[in-house]
Amino acid sequence: MDAQHNVETLVVLQPVAVDTASLDRDGMLVMANGMLVGVLVRLVTPGHEHSGAWFVEAAFGHLKGVRVQPFDTLDDATRWFRTNLKRSQAGTSWRPPP
Repeated sequence: MDAQHNVETLVVLQPVAVDTASLDRDGMLVMANGMLVGVLVRLVTPGHEHSGAWFVEAAFGHLKGVRVQPFDTLDDATRWFRTNLKRSQAGTSWRPPP
């Protein structure tokens, strides 16, 4: 394994308002090593099946187009991004959360 794969991917969340045309506006930009790799939105619309969870509104780069179930916590979402970005750098495909 080369040195690049020994370095942990730094994932940082930055709060942002997202115009989703719904009440689901609280968002987080997902930055990995200084690059925008995703946008998370907290689901708060009344009656939503996953109310309070974090949804991947958009993903970029190797994760573009992924569809995963909403995450219960930001820690879960961050862990998923870190794991799957590392997998994409290693040349393996992304995987859904457990």
